[in-house]
Amino acid sequence: MKKGFSIVEILVLVVIFAVLVGFTIPKFKSLVYKAKEGSTKHQLVRVRSAIAAYYGENQGVYPTDDLHSLVPQFIEKIPPARVPGLPPSAHVSTGSFEQAFTKTGGWAYVNDPADPRFGDFFVNTDKEDSYGKAWYMH
Repeated sequence: MKKGFSIVEILVLVVIFAVLVGFTIPKFKSLVYKAKEGSTKHQLVRVRSAIAAYYGENQGVYPTDDLHSLVPQFIEKIPPARVPGLPPSAHVSTGSFEQAFTKTGGWAYVNDPADPRFGDFFVNTDKEDSYGKAWYMH
């Protein structure tokens, strides 16, 4: 009697392994996507908190620059936005909502006091998150 596996047994194992890998790769990609999304949402909250602290310290006035006035007193640095499909970027586009919202990734901050959205800070993309909500609406 020979020891070892037959060719059929090896083929069955290869097919089972391929099916298992086929199920796990999409799930892994989804987890990576959600991890990037969660990181960006966390950074969004951190910067918004720094803006709120600045607002409180300056008698109800929002920053009118590109948020570098927050560093280092309110936040150690402007963190990068990691949106799947776009390169990570800590760049902050500024101006009125129409000027700041360039949809190029990174962040957008409405620093125009004449704009009704003055003080808004959001992710600078028109893509949606995994829940179908536009990033700039967070």
